Amino acid sequence: MDQAKTCTLARVMVTGLLLGGVLLAGCAATGTQPPAAGHLAGRLVMEGGPMGPGGQQPGERPIPGTVTLTAAGQRPVVVKVGPSGSFSVALAPGRYQVSGRSPDIIEVDGTRQRELPCSQPASATVTAGQTATLTLTCIVP
Repeated sequence: MDQAKTCTLARVMVTGLLLGGVLLAGCAATGTQPPAAGHLAGRLVMEGGPMGPGGQQPGERPIPGTVTLTAAGQRPVVVKVGPSGSFSVALAPGRYQVSGRSPDIIEVDGTRQRELPCSQPASATVTAGQTATLTLTCIVP
């Protein structure tokens, strides 16, 4: 085969490969995509505690900790919550069971201390493109 035919054949092969890659990329872009995410935003707060000056119990206040979100058939999602008590997370649409815990609220059993979920069980429904809101309250005596 002469050099001109070899170069032409090589150009055709490279062009075909490039075109095939573009077509495959186009197919991948229009293929099955994961569902659009929604968001859950909220606060983790503590209410109650020792009496303050004037015999008043302290009001609601933010606490740090973690929020755990569980949906059927999915792995739990754990969100770290800072001192502001605020959290926000993108999630697949669905219904989630939500609980909060904080190192500020621990259970003491003899010499053992452990951090347990302190909020009442709650549920949240996440819808694609929407933000659901939730306040998790840990009530202490």
